[in-house]
Amino acid sequence: MKCYKCGSELSSLDYCNKCGAEVGAYKKIIVMSNTYYNMGLQKANIRDLSGAAELLRRSVGLYKRNIEARNLLGLVYYEMGEIVNALREWVISKNFKPEKNLADEYINHVEKYGRWKDAAVMLEGEGVRTMTAL
Repeated sequence: MKCYKCGSELSSLDYCNKCGAEVGAYKKIIVMSNTYYNMGLQKANIRDLSGAAELLRRSVGLYKRNIEARNLLGLVYYEMGEIVNALREWVISKNFKPEKNLADEYINHVEKYGRWKDAAVMLEGEGVRTMTAL
């Protein structure tokens, strides 16, 4: 676990050895976030997607940089048919961890099949009046 202030590795103490920041509450938040993630993973494994989504939202609500929880929440949303919410979670995940992130694979899969893209045509000019009069 790394210090939220300076990024150095934390020891078992409730403060950072490098910058002196108080990290006791921070560690508890990370543990709770990971607990909700593990519970959400169990729910997802038994296909209780709404239950999994609720637990995973709690996990990322506690610690927004929980990449695994955010990616799994995106997968749960994807399975529930909520493609936009899935993409949102994966894009946020990608912003927190740009390299070696599974969110890349998930985003590419959705883009490949175009499930999230809307198509539209905008017509302008004199010819439009004639065409719409028909």
